[in-house]
Amino acid sequence: MAKYFLLVKVFSRAKGSRVTRAAAYRAGERIHDDRTSESYNYSDRKDVVHSEIILPDGVAQSPDIEWARKRAKLWNAAEKAGNRRNSRLGREVLVILPPEIDAAGRTQLARRFAVELSEKYRNAVDFAVHEPRAGSDERHHHAHLLMTTREVTPKGLGTRTILDLSGTERHARGLGPSKDDLLWIRKRWADLTNQALAEAGLSQRVDHRSYRFQGLDRDPAVALPQKVFYAERQHGRTVAGDEIRARHRERVEARQRGDEALQHVLERQKDDVRRAMSRKAPEQHLRHGALNRDELNALRRQQYQENKHVLNERRRQSQKRLVRVDDNTLKSRLELRREKRRQQVAEMSAEQREAERAKARLQYRNRVAKAEKRPPTAEESVRNWLEYRKTHGPEPTADESAQNWLARWQQQVSSGTSTLEDEQNSHQRQDDRGLSL
Repeated sequence: MAKYFLLVKVFSRAKGSRVTRAAAYRAGERIHDDRTSESYNYSDRKDVVHSEIILPDGVAQSPDIEWARKRAKLWNAAEKAGNRRNSRLGREVLVILPPEIDAAGRTQLARRFAVELSEKYRNAVDFAVHEPRAGSDERHHHAHLLMTTREVTPKGLGTRTILDLSGTERHARGLGPSKDDLLWIRKRWADLTNQALAEAGLSQRVDHRSYRFQGLDRDPAVALPQKVFYAERQHGRTVAGDEIRARHRERVEARQRGDEALQHVLERQKDDVRRAMSRKAPEQHLRHGALNRDELNALRRQQYQENKHVLNERRRQSQKRLVRVDDNTLKSRLELRREKRRQQVAEMSAEQREAERAKARLQYRNRVAKAEKRPPTAEESVRNWLEYRKTHGPEPTADESAQNWLARWQQQVSSGTSTLEDEQNSHQRQDDRGLSL
């Protein structure tokens, strides 16, 4: 029986998300994040059947749009375009593909949906088709459609798509709430799925509407949160999962007794959830993904200072760890690194070795100069001031400064080099020049 499933997810920097990591995971590739200098490598994945980037018509034919066809450049541009800590970096539409049709039909269905999304919102859609992993449900064929939150242009990512505008901006453009777009996405996926099922000669159909809008008086199946689902799949039944199933069973039994009993149970369960949420204290925590490169480096330096003894010991043990070179030889990593360096030096010419030495001397001088430019500490400032007082004596007071100036002026007057009238005229000329300016 064909199954309908569609989930829309937003990748926000405020929640610690990184769209470069998401794109690398879904496409099964290696992507380097230019913003954080981190690399995400998922090239060993075997369940990625197909991955492709779809661009809107009119833009795809431009010769300057080739940057958007490269996955690493596209999503690094998305990371760079979102310069706030709560920026929306991407939006994903996760859908389950009907296992009743063949692999080529599933890929074609995902491509049709990606093309429609790209045409409507004028953005880039990076879709990947995954097959079921080993040990999971063999019917779990699905596709990830990762969308940019900004329109794509030959010069780069432009303004935000209409799906990511605020309510005020949508109202100013004469658009309805964003819920209308989400409902359109759900309906289009149902229509395309039914079309693919009909083309395959199958009679099954899917419906994107809820049971209430379909006129069916029944509860949907139990929906476990993602963390609870994976925990139970790995370790068996959990307390959280049992509580969710107990609430679902209570609603099913209340529905059989009538609408009044069902409404009473629903209100009580909502009140229980509100009380549980009110007991939770809000946590003011900045996610790791919201930090830029400088903030990440500062955090790494702080963590290193707090744990440097453990980290250094771990590094020393790693360098001493033996590696098998051949069947009869074991060497440490440090020894292998030194041998490799000695071999590189031996293969260099005399000019190259001299250039390496000159580069090392320059780096050493730069480090010394940078260390000398640092501001003095409080103790060094006091010590320098005391040394200055010893060599130059104490500074004159205000009365001594006035007496020294008067004696110098009298000496100039007596020698004929300056007069009081000349100084007054000079001051008057300076004042007149200032007023004229």
